[in-house]
Amino acid sequence: MKIAVYTKSTLTGHPVRTSLIASLSAMPGMELKNILPGEDIPSDCERVLAFGGDGTMLDAAVRSARRGVPLLGVNIGNLGFLTQLDSSASAEEVAAALKSGGVKRRMLLECKAEGASFLALNDVVVKSSSTRPVSVELYVDGQFSDAYRSDGVIVATPTGSTAYSLSAGGPVLAPELSALVVNPVCPHTLHSRPLVVSAASVIELRVIGGGEAQLVVDGEVRPIKATSVTVRRAAESALFLDVGKDDFYERLLDKMNRWGSAQSAEVNE
Repeated sequence: MKIAVYTKSTLTGHPVRTSLIASLSAMPGMELKNILPGEDIPSDCERVLAFGGDGTMLDAAVRSARRGVPLLGVNIGNLGFLTQLDSSASAEEVAAALKSGGVKRRMLLECKAEGASFLALNDVVVKSSSTRPVSVELYVDGQFSDAYRSDGVIVATPTGSTAYSLSAGGPVLAPELSALVVNPVCPHTLHSRPLVVSAASVIELRVIGGGEAQLVVDGEVRPIKATSVTVRRAAESALFLDVGKDDFYERLLDKMNRWGSAQSAEVNE
């Protein structure tokens, strides 16, 4: 089995990664190939093994989805909410998941703006590029739905509902739901609330005034003007290898509570 290994550049020398790569490479039938950030996944690879945290997983998930290759993540980063295995996983556990793990599909977003197209696992955000708010009109399936004067507007998948949208007061969606969240960021109004719409909906965000807006896809600023952005469910899906743990709510409580405490401790230090 040929496996593409994708690692955050600052973590290539991490001892957990080094140990697991050495052990997996020594196993019969395992052929590992390191790929660099920005490098395409080789067409002959059957799995992608990612080392890092959630940022690494966002990038790896889109890359693997374009190839139709299942992804397995080992957390050696910070939060690790998207990774299936923690840093304590043994080489045998990783190998078993790579060889015989089932596949779970997660929704991706397709975002189009100014002729460019992007995929996102978590969210697409139209936000102010300065401290000035922007005025954005929301259309759902061609129907005017609301107008926001705010710091920006988030369109999130169920996976992304636990990320930026959660921080902006949005609801948590179970990953298997077929729905999207539309969530204004710090709206300058008393009536605006997050919306949950069908995953089959086509969402358009039109910037009609205020400060200059920018497009942010899975946390990465895209170098185009975000005057009109269309978001819909992508034809591709992110493919995650199933390690046999259906523990979304347990992980939600554990990871989110521990993350908040860890950040507080760092600030206090």
